[in-house]
Amino acid sequence: MNKQKNMLIVDDDPDYLFQMKMAVKEMGFEVITADTQKEAETIIEKTRPDLAILDLMMEQQDTGFILCHKLKNRYPDIPIIIV
Repeated sequence: MNKQKNMLIVDDDPDYLFQMKMAVKEMGFEVITADTQKEAETIIEKTRPDLAILDLMMEQQDTGFILCHKLKNRYPDIPIIIV
């Protein structure tokens, strides 16, 4: 049985987040979204995404790098795209 892959998308721009969510869902992924670093960290603790797309600059200029570091420490094999 093929399990649907899930993707984490983190961005503070609600329009971009919505557009990405819809586009990725059409590709057959289950989508988990977060619009803050704190929300993303909570999701990371509870869910292992198969792929993550992270906004580089959100609350701070390096939010994307911080989330990338935390994701890689917890799940080293997950591909991450920083935009």
